[in-house]
Amino acid sequence: MNIKSEKGITGIDITLSVILIAIFISILITLSYNIQNNTKQANRNAQALNYAIETIEKVKSLNFSDLPAVGTNKITGLDDGYIKNNQGEDTPYYRTITVEDYTELEGKSDEKAEILKRVTVEISYKYQNKDKTITLSTIKTDQ
Repeated sequence: MNIKSEKGITGIDITLSVILIAIFISILITLSYNIQNNTKQANRNAQALNYAIETIEKVKSLNFSDLPAVGTNKITGLDDGYIKNNQGEDTPYYRTITVEDYTELEGKSDEKAEILKRVTVEISYKYQNKDKTITLSTIKTDQ
């Protein structure tokens, strides 16, 4: 009687093991890349939101008379353009501030001017060659 021993590893066993390990490693690498990419995107978005909130808080601290007249958007100390970091260097975040009088808002043209102003802050940045924007608004009153 001729019985073969089933001890040992065949070439097919080794090949399948290597293929399974390669698939598992590629899945782990893909997952780690996606997690890292999503984390970077969330951090960039959070920083833009932080800049928008800081700007809105500065606008809220101003007096109504400090806001620009209708037709201009220049607020002293809050210029449109690239936001500077603590070292005075430009960041990749671009701020645009828009001030609208209450009468400029839709359907309010017959109301008294210069009692309410809406200030909109838009922070724009690029992430992976795509334009991203965060927008916040607040209303200031002459009271």
